[in-house]
Amino acid sequence: MDESAPAIGAVLPRPRPVSCPPWCTDGPHGDLDPPGTALHRSPPATVAVYDEACELVAAHVRAAFWDKAPEWIGTDPADLERPHVEVGAPAAGGDVPMYLTPGQARSFAAALVRAADAADTEAFYRTPVPPGVPSTAVPASAPLPQA
Repeated sequence: MDESAPAIGAVLPRPRPVSCPPWCTDGPHGDLDPPGTALHRSPPATVAVYDEACELVAAHVRAAFWDKAPEWIGTDPADLERPHVEVGAPAAGGDVPMYLTPGQARSFAAALVRAADAADTEAFYRTPVPPGVPSTAVPASAPLPQA
């Protein structure tokens, strides 16, 4: 008798078939534990932002979904096992990832729009400051006044 064979009538876990969402173009779809684990990702939208060194860097935003979360994630938080939004911004120590539910992503986007509107309003209504008071000093290279 084969000892590795399941008992008759035993309920066997079956890996779920991997079927990609229509937006999936990237992500590991095999060689992950447990069987049936797959990460689906949409194409990233790239946004130029300034990092902590005031350098322009590329931040990436995309939809993502674990078809079945790998063991190292588990089910905490369960929101990662549903479609969510990934945001990655480069930093000195590597990418800084953020994972948002669709509702969190909409709230974050709305907060960004409000902050951008406030910044635009402030810039629009602020009285421009002249670069400096004009000097009345005569440059050394100017001809001397004739008497």
